[in-house]
Amino acid sequence: MSSVEALNQRLQRLHQEIQACFPAITRVSVALFDPATTELRTFLYSPANQSPLSHYRIKLPEAGWLFSLSRNRKSRILNDLGTTDLGEQEHSRRIASGHYQASYTVPIYDEDHFLGFVFFNADHSDSFKPRVVAQLDLFVHIISLMVERSLQAVTTLTGGMHLLRQISHFRNDETGSHLSRMAYYSELIARELAARVGHDDDWVEHVRLFAPMHDIGKITTPDAILLKPGKLTEAEFDVMRQHPVRGETILRTLLQDLNLVGMPYVEGLLHIARHHHERWDGTGYPDRLSGSAIPVEARIVAVADVFDALTTKRCYKDAWPLERARALLEEGSGRHFDPECVEAFVSHMDQVVQIRERFPVTSTSAT
Repeated sequence: MSSVEALNQRLQRLHQEIQACFPAITRVSVALFDPATTELRTFLYSPANQSPLSHYRIKLPEAGWLFSLSRNRKSRILNDLGTTDLGEQEHSRRIASGHYQASYTVPIYDEDHFLGFVFFNADHSDSFKPRVVAQLDLFVHIISLMVERSLQAVTTLTGGMHLLRQISHFRNDETGSHLSRMAYYSELIARELAARVGHDDDWVEHVRLFAPMHDIGKITTPDAILLKPGKLTEAEFDVMRQHPVRGETILRTLLQDLNLVGMPYVEGLLHIARHHHERWDGTGYPDRLSGSAIPVEARIVAVADVFDALTTKRCYKDAWPLERARALLEEGSGRHFDPECVEAFVSHMDQVVQIRERFPVTSTSAT
């Protein structure tokens, strides 16, 4: 866990304050909207260990009344869930399994941009009277600001990195589509592993947001090495191997200069930059870590990045077929890669194909 308080912990503290006033409100949660995929996904929830709905996502247009609320900017109160038909979607069935008696659902926005929903559930019917709703709306505002600031912190950091790339004339085969694909590959793996490694959906979201920053250290690598079409000499590879440490240093400086050192899961971001070239058997770099000593965020990104690199045309190679790249991951499981990360990835190849279709390889990938 990051030394900085995670968003879920902040939500739990707010939930305690809510329950001090309204003990019947036994669940508070946040779902986040991803405009790139049109998906609504679970993000935060309290209590953390008793949520009937976690690690879940659905296309917003397929989410029934939630889609209508997002379009109309209206909240919804259901004060007797026992007599309400919630629908046949999986999220409705899971909520029904929690035996809640009432609910209050509020869409949240950053100006005109839809962010997602805040949900309140109560174990007594008729819990959301006008007086209660008026006070809960104050908490909705606090939760909305909390989510906005978290996302804005990542946006600010990404903007700083983009500026660095421009200033350094950073040229690489890491097109926007590559970074998008490997980010969503990383999310796919993180979502499968989250419960096993003791993390919640806010961690999954931050893994996706942080994954594209893994190679920022390459802005310090000379183009003659970075873009060399042939095999690197040992001396050149020694230079290339310096980019993870330099990437961590760059990110630490950016975080300090942009006053973002308090960003949730910031240690995970630094782990991704420094350790994504470590290998499960301890033969990687820069620190020759092995096994579970390699931070899990870096283990996840290693699988995602290598798979996309293999299946994308580069200046020094043709793109591999998906099955060949999958076979290499499986062959490297337990040696190069964390076996659990490989299994989480290859067992969802249908989703891998969907991600590739959403962010297609462009003809400029080799430039």
